[in-house]
Amino acid sequence: MAKVDKLRPEAVAKLWGLVDFYTLRGKITVARKWPRKPKPPYTLLQAEAMAVFALSKKDIKRISLHIAAAWKKWNGGKREQWPDEFSAISMRYWKNTRKFPAIALDYQINETDTTWQCVWTILQDFLDPDEKDQIFSLQTDIISKSDYQKYKEPYFFTLYDDNGFRLVAPYILLQG
Repeated sequence: MAKVDKLRPEAVAKLWGLVDFYTLRGKITVARKWPRKPKPPYTLLQAEAMAVFALSKKDIKRISLHIAAAWKKWNGGKREQWPDEFSAISMRYWKNTRKFPAIALDYQINETDTTWQCVWTILQDFLDPDEKDQIFSLQTDIISKSDYQKYKEPYFFTLYDDNGFRLVAPYILLQG
């Protein structure tokens, strides 16, 4: 990385693809080596990891604004942004199970006078392009308000699979 005193358009055009010019903190012009994507042949594991990452980035666009707000709310104060956490959860799940995780597209809290229940809209996407993705609904167990009053800690909804691995869903705080 190097500081650049003057940046002429001819120099940028001549070095395009070799040197990446950008502005650091909006003040200092910097030049660095052009970032390179790894060249094929990839190993099977690398190719599959790249497919998982690409699919998770594509699926971010499918979630509702309602659940995106929940992601933003509980990611406040962290250095990474919520899409990074979204992809990280997908990649961790794939690393542990070699399957693409289910993704929460939306949620709704059903409240009665005495109980709460969270209903999730789930997307199950597949790495195999021949398999069609599935959208289904999943309901949590009913939580009685009297039992909730006994807890001193806050109560959150999120999704885990049967083996205890976290699926791609934000934490939803139960307001009591």
